Amino acid sequence: MLLNKKQKAEIFLYIFLKFILNKILRREGDVLPAHILRKIDKNVLENFAKHITSLGIPVILVTGTNGKTTTSNIIAETIKLSGKKVCFNSNGANMTNGILGAIIGSYRLSKSSGTGIKGIAMLDFKFSADIVVMECDEKVFPAVCSILNPKIITATNFYRDQLDRYGEVNSTVFEIKKAVKKISEEFKNNNSGRISLVLPSFEPLAAFLGYEINADKKYFGFDESFFINSNYSNDINSIGMELSDAVTCPNCKNIMFSSKDRAVNRFLYNFKCEKCGFTGHEPDIKATQNIFGTITLEFKKEKPCFFSFKPALTGDYNAANYLAAYTVLKHIDIGGDAIKTLFENFKTKFGRSYKKKVGDFEINIDLVKNPAGFAGVLKKLTESGSKVNILFAFSDGAADGRDVSWIWDVDFEKYKDYIENVVISGLRPYDMALRLKTAGMNPKKITVEYNLKKAVGITMDKAKAADLNEKKIYILPTYTELLRLKKYINGIK
Repeated sequence: MLLNKKQKAEIFLYIFLKFILNKILRREGDVLPAHILRKIDKNVLENFAKHITSLGIPVILVTGTNGKTTTSNIIAETIKLSGKKVCFNSNGANMTNGILGAIIGSYRLSKSSGTGIKGIAMLDFKFSADIVVMECDEKVFPAVCSILNPKIITATNFYRDQLDRYGEVNSTVFEIKKAVKKISEEFKNNNSGRISLVLPSFEPLAAFLGYEINADKKYFGFDESFFINSNYSNDINSIGMELSDAVTCPNCKNIMFSSKDRAVNRFLYNFKCEKCGFTGHEPDIKATQNIFGTITLEFKKEKPCFFSFKPALTGDYNAANYLAAYTVLKHIDIGGDAIKTLFENFKTKFGRSYKKKVGDFEINIDLVKNPAGFAGVLKKLTESGSKVNILFAFSDGAADGRDVSWIWDVDFEKYKDYIENVVISGLRPYDMALRLKTAGMNPKKITVEYNLKKAVGITMDKAKAADLNEKKIYILPTYTELLRLKKYINGIK
């Protein structure tokens, strides 16, 4: 299938608009040009998706509440390292416009096989990727899935996130599951084989996507030894009390967890509904050890096989991201050497476990946007037992979610004694200050500063005055504050 004149014109327009944004206005230009194209042609994504399908290029979709940017980037970067060309939305633009921009941005000018006037070779556009890896927001997943026809779908987890936009998480999961079921049936009816689902064994709502679906299903998860052998704790119940949002069975709505069942690490749920039979799965690939900074994965074959690496990213939630990525990569036969090299040297995008050295101090930035993700970040930065200096940049912009009540579901009480000083900026700093005070933190340790640039400076000054063993500061912003922070942090020498 060849590109038609309209599609070629759309690619030219996209390139032109992006050039104006990048070179003249000095702005990122992936989303706005795609937005303009969709205003001109409402079927532009569908038409380019058909072209990709006609070329036989496989599509991998990654969705979920937390970890989808990191997971999709690990997958894509590893595939690139193995020698293949990849089309992916590396900057985390995971709505429809961002996905369209990534696709159109992967077309390159090339010589046409034919000739034009007087035998002169004509220029054409060629899709310059062997595989497509797209991070996809949960809200737009059903529509995007039906358009891109992914061969592989992976879900990281589903937790409450921006209730004012998405509603309750069960409703979001139900719509995603309908889309997965529809695409699996279309593959079957078209004799295109079966789609592949890569799902967590430990998270009921994400695991539910595979329930009674005709697909090739692979589950990833953790062995209890992974947490018992951790450098930081020998008590599995002290490692994490972050609870699943699947209080009831996602299939029949029967109560599935007792309070005793839920008082375990959130990566080790052994769930089963006694009413309908919906249950968890033994992982096909599981993390078995976490000793001296080295993670060991075990995967099922005729004989158990093992893969060990020293991850570039720390934290249990990043271990889950590695697991999801590894399961996908093994499924598409990417070699172990490329996986090990990338896993041990992976660098995150700004805001996802991002680090920058400034003088004697290391600035660490982690995006926080919901209770589960916030708890995971707090656990990671306090698990060494050392006290930390933190800047919370907390706002309620449209991309953050207008409802800020979710911070009351974050267990600050558990971590307050590890915080030496906290500076709070953003549009809603006093909401966060009140939450921390209610958690029992000394108000004298809390500073509110609306100006983000000044807030970073104050945090640095407090960290230097505290003279802790770890020369680090941690900045935890919501999404809109992350965008503001990026311009400032990149300019610090």
